[in-house]
Amino acid sequence: MICTSPVGMTWDTETRRGHLLITLTFLQLIAWSTPFPALTGSGPLYGPNDFVYVLNASTIQNMVFYSDRAWLVEFFSSWCGHCVQFAPVWKQFATDLKEWRSMVMVAGIDCADDLNVGSCREFEIMGYPTLKLFPKNAKRNVTSEGKSVLNTGEVFQRPNSMVLLKNNLIDALIPMFPQTLVAFNESFSKNLLTPKSFWENPEFSNGAQFLLLVYENSDSHAGLEVALRLSNYQKSCRVVRFNEKNPMYLRLSLDGWPAAGYISKDGTFGSLILGNNQDIIDLLTKAVIGLAQITQIEELPWSEVVGETHKGLKGSGGGALENYDNIPSNLEDKVSTEDLLHTVRNLLRNEVGLLQKIDGPKLVALKNFVSILSQYFPSDRREVQVFLVKLSDWIRHQREIENYKYLEKLNDMEAELNPWDIDMNIWYDCRPTVPGRRGYSCGLWRLFHTLTVIGLEKHEDTQILPAIHGYVREFFGCKECAKHFDEMVERDNALQLRSIRDQTHWLWKAHNEVNLRLIGTPSEDPAFPKIKYPSSEHCPECYIINDFDEGKVEEYLLRVYSRPERYMDNISFSPGWTQTHEEIVKT
Repeated sequence: MICTSPVGMTWDTETRRGHLLITLTFLQLIAWSTPFPALTGSGPLYGPNDFVYVLNASTIQNMVFYSDRAWLVEFFSSWCGHCVQFAPVWKQFATDLKEWRSMVMVAGIDCADDLNVGSCREFEIMGYPTLKLFPKNAKRNVTSEGKSVLNTGEVFQRPNSMVLLKNNLIDALIPMFPQTLVAFNESFSKNLLTPKSFWENPEFSNGAQFLLLVYENSDSHAGLEVALRLSNYQKSCRVVRFNEKNPMYLRLSLDGWPAAGYISKDGTFGSLILGNNQDIIDLLTKAVIGLAQITQIEELPWSEVVGETHKGLKGSGGGALENYDNIPSNLEDKVSTEDLLHTVRNLLRNEVGLLQKIDGPKLVALKNFVSILSQYFPSDRREVQVFLVKLSDWIRHQREIENYKYLEKLNDMEAELNPWDIDMNIWYDCRPTVPGRRGYSCGLWRLFHTLTVIGLEKHEDTQILPAIHGYVREFFGCKECAKHFDEMVERDNALQLRSIRDQTHWLWKAHNEVNLRLIGTPSEDPAFPKIKYPSSEHCPECYIINDFDEGKVEEYLLRVYSRPERYMDNISFSPGWTQTHEEIVKT
């Protein structure tokens, strides 16, 4: 991703270096050297005590369009491991910006929720997490190629530090709020000889009673951030920035560069002493609030501000914890048919269904993967088998697929066959103890293992792994996860593995490598820590001292993945059907 280059304070070596210089140079070093902090936490990605405004399909367009403030929205998926790891950063970012809310809102929408998938598709979300900026007074529709289309927002790149993320947002806000964030050069300020001259020029005072004067370089963000923090009090105070010294610099007895002083409409004025290694932005903000005698507004989480309730994750995203009360809590290693069906339904609707058009390499990948599903998915009901075979046959005959045609086909076939005879709010063997963990990502790994293991059981050297790789590369929403998987495939030349046994073993080893990388990260469910798989508890015979006996591991995989089991028995099974692929297509 291309990120805005970091910009910092560049000081004239001939200028005296005051305390402000020391502090801002220190902050700039942080911007270059410190990535996003490794924050940890558990629970829903965003809850009632966070400052992230939670949007949904019903509210997003009403909020981000024709608004008197800008909106920076994270489009995320609650099952996406990279989103889970980014969530503490986004919460901290929203907390840091809570005083800016008269000018910009920090928000999020969960694209894993079935109810939000359509909106995420409309806003052309291709992966998670995606940040999009909607400027102040953004119009709902824009003209593209002579047509009026939905304004999908501007992709906002994520740099690797909180400071850069904040500075990039400030740069984007400057043209939206010129009266608040403007800097005056010499041509504007050469006649400002006395404090009184500021009040005679409404361009500077803009109705305020107190002015903070900040002298800094044009590429500095310090004065801008102070202005944003004080934006709720513009009738009381205003930040005026200068990029060059002027007569008021001397009148205020300022020293060094950058520097800061103040003037009040009651005639008082002076300089501000800036200490060593302090947070200069916080110092200036507090100084203005104190000197201007401003009564601060208490910034509250959005659930308290607007009376909204941040609900726990639901729908295909993972299910609320209370739904798991009746599920067995044993730790037996098994694969549930319900989880596999849940996964297939999710990937067809909420991942493939997110795209506006499927063509080129994506269509090839979809044809290959759905074909493998139709051949190797362990259907225990004829309706599931018929659904997958007919869907594969329909996709196979398409040269390109528009989204509306694809969804129409899914809707028609689901209405006819009812393949998903499960509760979409519940995961079984992939159940999390913390919302947003496991769920779909767990189900996807189990589906992939099941496909390769059943291919192994049938002794068919089919190219299942290339089909899995194609799906992950072209459709998997967590783009960082897809990138890592793609890198492992390329590193090991895994697409050249012709034997289904080799493909099965490679996938097992790759999963263990991913587990090792994710140990201790925020995406790990505390009740299901990442381990070497299979564990010595479940398969003691799989271990030879500290290494695996791959022959025993293969036997174990065949036992676990070749015979998925149902948790619920309130379904109509279709035992003993004998139709072939070709016979199903004909009917």
